[in-house]
Amino acid sequence: MTPPRVTFNDEEMTLTLTGIGAGWTFEQLGELRLFDEAQVQFPSNWDEFQIGVATQVVQSNWRLRSTTFLEQSLQAGISYSLADGGSGQMSADTQLIEHLLRRPLISMDGIFTIKLNGEASAQGFSGDFYIGLGIRGQF
Repeated sequence: MTPPRVTFNDEEMTLTLTGIGAGWTFEQLGELRLFDEAQVQFPSNWDEFQIGVATQVVQSNWRLRSTTFLEQSLQAGISYSLADGGSGQMSADTQLIEHLLRRPLISMDGIFTIKLNGEASAQGFSGDFYIGLGIRGQF
């Protein structure tokens, strides 16, 4: 019998995190089991097997690369708002990114858009893994 293979053709899922607890840092987000903490929206045409395989692919990539994903997201730019109503956008250098990754949060919300394009088999996943992060932290 041929081992099962699952093919993903630029298929997208969304994970929404709300109110991650006080004291966490962005750097610690890699420790989260995303599918235990997030509301997940899978493509409606996926069966249970595809959902299980995609969950494994996402969780293992998140554990291995979460800090890199967060650093790249912060390097792309930061929008901020202040308690007095002021707001703006800025770029972040390495020192600011390291500070933000390690600073304890009051709360954090996020939307993770994940796209898979490739094939998963008993040997693992071969293909492209894309994650788009929209995160909001309150310090």
